[in-house]
Amino acid sequence: MSGQHVGSNRLSLIPSNAGSVDSSTEATQLPSEEVDDSDLPAVLESLNDSKCRTILSQLDAPKSASELCDECGLSNSTVYRKLELLREAALVTEYTEVRKDGPNATLYERDFTGVSIDLDDSGEFTMSVRRPEMDAEERLATFWSAMKEES
Repeated sequence: MSGQHVGSNRLSLIPSNAGSVDSSTEATQLPSEEVDDSDLPAVLESLNDSKCRTILSQLDAPKSASELCDECGLSNSTVYRKLELLREAALVTEYTEVRKDGPNATLYERDFTGVSIDLDDSGEFTMSVRRPEMDAEERLATFWSAMKEES
């Protein structure tokens, strides 16, 4: 995630992705030393959904749900339902942008650069999700979000 959407009157609070690892998936080591917690069935279900794919294609930058409604031509309830499906699949990150000069905003951002699904020698499917590099500020925000969840 880039820091360009964070101004002097705004602070991004980035939650960590929470989820479980399905036994049919292989956890991959990411450059940021985080373990990928994407669930193969959830990823496949969300990528099979044309409305989810439409939302993903519009998330070239962080956007609010109302922006996605306008850009995708989908109803408010559909966008929120699809964003929840994408968040559970760990393909979208939701975070709150705290603004000094107005109301806070919930923004959504695509949280992958690629998905690979392979069939190993034993007939099991494995998946790896490539994530964008996080800068130090984003790693710190993720760390504090995880600490808050554990307390």
